[in-house]
Amino acid sequence: MTAGHSHSSAHYGNKDAVRAVVVSAVALGIAAVAEITSSIVSGSASVLADGLHNSGDVLTSFILLFTFALVRRPATRRFSSGYGRFEDVATLLIIIVIIATAAVAAAESVAKLIHPATYSNIPLSLGAAVVGVIANLGVSEYKLRVGRGIGSESLEADGIHSRIDALVSAGAFAGIGLAGLGLRIADPILGIVITFAIVYVLAGTVKQLFYRMMDAVDPTIVDEITQAAESVSGVLRVHDVRVRWVGRELVAVMHVATDPKSTLEEAHALSMRVEDAVCHEVPAARLEIHMDPGTAHHHHAVVGEALDHNHQEDEK
Repeated sequence: MTAGHSHSSAHYGNKDAVRAVVVSAVALGIAAVAEITSSIVSGSASVLADGLHNSGDVLTSFILLFTFALVRRPATRRFSSGYGRFEDVATLLIIIVIIATAAVAAAESVAKLIHPATYSNIPLSLGAAVVGVIANLGVSEYKLRVGRGIGSESLEADGIHSRIDALVSAGAFAGIGLAGLGLRIADPILGIVITFAIVYVLAGTVKQLFYRMMDAVDPTIVDEITQAAESVSGVLRVHDVRVRWVGRELVAVMHVATDPKSTLEEAHALSMRVEDAVCHEVPAARLEIHMDPGTAHHHHAVVGEALDHNHQEDEK
């Protein structure tokens, strides 16, 4: 049938998302330059480490920009479902960057604990640390707000990363301040505490990424999709609903039972009404609907289950 119609899909070219990444990269780049420059003048190892860490954040911003560019590409024969899954790959890359920078911060803190550093130009170092705090807090709230608005896991992960970095800069500020008062050991101790805080907060992002990679979804989403489909007039039954995330899209497969005497055109029209109802309730959803003639008992193979040819012969 060639009647014109369209199917819903997420819009990956979201200008707000791209703008959030660009603004974040610029802000963190300015903070990194300020901290690295001041560390050269003052000789502060902690400010230098924080500046290098913010430089790493600029790198994660470029990862996100590449991600948003890639997922906008149309599906191909090899990648027939599109490139939405690269969002999860980007989240993994961001996690690796966070772990690497946390490891560097821990190493620097331990080294300074063993060999206490000598600081000079303390006010300059304190000012640079404040710039780091302000920049990271600002971009964190911005990226989290935009990421939650468009349902981007990787942008949310980077927003959490920036929030953690604000704590790193605040810890560097406190450590430098206490070191200036004569308590030099405070700087490396706070660095170690911050490292543990990074790992603790990062665990939540790792957990969410694991769920995404295992195609886990909130069970209430399955219920919402099922109820929306069942509310459509003409639907006799909805069953075998399977939902998984592909980037920012929820790909849902469902079986919809309808009047067995329906024509192909009527069944298609019903499937379009089901799609409209579900997408109205769950905008991120993209449906694949299998129409069943009536509600007579029949069997569908599930993931991981071998096709039972004997069962099929019995049904015939």
